Amino acid sequence: MDDQALIRALQAGERAALRRTMEVYAGYTSAVLGNTLRGQASREDLEELLSDVFLSLWRSREGLDPEKSLKSWLAAVARNRAVDFLRRKRETHPVPDGLPDPAPGPEEQAERREAEERLRALVEDMEEPDRTLFLRYYYEEEPLDQVCRDLKMRPSTARSRLCRGRRKLKERLTQEGGMLDAQSHP
Repeated sequence: MDDQALIRALQAGERAALRRTMEVYAGYTSAVLGNTLRGQASREDLEELLSDVFLSLWRSREGLDPEKSLKSWLAAVARNRAVDFLRRKRETHPVPDGLPDPAPGPEEQAERREAEERLRALVEDMEEPDRTLFLRYYYEEEPLDQVCRDLKMRPSTARSRLCRGRRKLKERLTQEGGMLDAQSHP
């Protein structure tokens, strides 16, 4: 069964197609994960990430393009999952003793709260479907593929809308004289 047939079978909800995809691409996908992680994950972590990739495939099956390579899609998702894993792992290192307290003081907390409220108000003022896309993805932290499915939007369209929306929000916040610390989001 070629990629086009596998994708069509996946889109039709055939679990056998998922099993076949796993048989064909599990080794390749594991190699992509391993190369990206460079030994910074346990075998159990690698197996869990591999499962996550194929779970993402199943959940995103309706948005797959039969004209595109399934192998490339799996590689991209595997790399993204591995990078996310490394980011989370990096964020959990303990802080050594003797460093100054990085917690913001009361004045900084108040400024940040005010900026967050301005940002939330700007998001609430967005046109649909951008408002719902931003609220569900950034505030409710729903997976992008789930939001896209519910909004009947292609993931590439959603990513473009998120990018344009972030630029507009940054411009508006800058014009108003207040800016949150820029934090990237996957």
